[in-house]
Amino acid sequence: EEYVEGMLFYTWLQPTRNGDGNNDNGGSELPSGRILMHDELKLPVSPEEYLGGLCDLSGEIGRYAVARGTKRDRDAVKVCLDTNRSMFMALKMIGRLPGNCNKKVNALSKSVEKLERVMYELSLMEMTGRREFASSMEDETAAAEGNEKGED
Repeated sequence: EEYVEGMLFYTWLQPTRNGDGNNDNGGSELPSGRILMHDELKLPVSPEEYLGGLCDLSGEIGRYAVARGTKRDRDAVKVCLDTNRSMFMALKMIGRLPGNCNKKVNALSKSVEKLERVMYELSLMEMTGRREFASSMEDETAAAEGNEKGED
């Protein structure tokens, strides 16, 4: 699962490139938001490992979103929210998931809610002219991950 999570996050972070090798995001460093499919991984992994790594990816994306939110990068936070929301909807459409994945889908759902709050806070900041970004997402994400691994 760690391998899957790492490969997915690495690929997700890469900016979109067009045919001539240039950044396809108008020069910005937005992540492509691309998620590797199971058969695109170089090492063989089981479907359960892939799904577990995919769910774990949402935590990395959430931390990235908070880091971008502190820099008021609304576009990058939107890519994060869209990615986590898409993963959540896709996993919900699968229905019954193997093993430990249902717990991880619950964490993914909470991540989507937190990213929606980050987007809301960024909107408020823009409207009110506030300069500081304050989000409890990092603390909540760390606590949720600790609970996933059996830590308190």
